[in-house]
Amino acid sequence: MKKHATLPVLFCIASASALLSGCATIVKGTTQIIPVSSDPTGARVTVDNSPAGTTPTTVTLSRKQNHMVVIEKEGFTPESIAVTKSMGGAVAGNIIAGGLIGWGVDAMTGAQYNLAPNTISVRLSTKADQPAVASAAANKTKEFIDELNKLDALLVDKKISPEEYGKMRASLIAKYQT
Repeated sequence: MKKHATLPVLFCIASASALLSGCATIVKGTTQIIPVSSDPTGARVTVDNSPAGTTPTTVTLSRKQNHMVVIEKEGFTPESIAVTKSMGGAVAGNIIAGGLIGWGVDAMTGAQYNLAPNTISVRLSTKADQPAVASAAANKTKEFIDELNKLDALLVDKKISPEEYGKMRASLIAKYQT
């Protein structure tokens, strides 16, 4: 008799877990690993102005936000790469299987997004005036992240349409991509 009583309880727990979690949160997680390499190797990697190692390396980035990766080595021109979020295919799965709750979980955790590019590989070019370029790259990183976050806020606050957001986002990425 006890075995039969525990089956409904287990079923209820499993059902609640499935309904209260997002599909992408379970399948992909809230972070994405991005391999980073450079030629020459041994270049410093910073992500959003925080040190992240030397090339070759991997960086683990939050899917919830946009990032700027800067690769720099003394004697070479720094390279800035925008890593941006875009809606992943798991959103459709949530609508079908998980409903609004699953989608809400993925939206809050950022798991509904994919980051691109999913691999970073750059060839650094030599540069005689390294200190001035490095400072300019740091300023460029901060400006890009600030502008992209403002744009994201406009979309969330419904002050611009998704179509306007897409166009403005593409323009912003083109402006800051090196």
